[in-house]
Amino acid sequence: MRAIRDDQTARAARDTGAMVDEDARDRAIYQALKAADEVAAALQTHLIEEHQADPERSSAQSTSTNSLKLLRQARERLGQGLRTIEADTIAQSDEISLRRE
Repeated sequence: MRAIRDDQTARAARDTGAMVDEDARDRAIYQALKAADEVAAALQTHLIEEHQADPERSSAQSTSTNSLKLLRQARERLGQGLRTIEADTIAQSDEISLRRE
């Protein structure tokens, strides 16, 4: 019985089929975070240009300005996530990055 368990353990240790490629996972996370950040940036621009939301942090409260503050917070969190997965390294190979030069 022990030999069977040892054999199963040895096969499981060699089986890498279920393992996720960490680089591919990080690239997927990067793309998702980047897409969300781009949507948030577009919404921020829309609020400022079309709804006259005041981009100053100390501005009076309004629906548009409150939404702008929430978007700013969301983008800060997205930035933290991007830094966590070392997005600058991934961005070097990103074909569609607007920031890449």
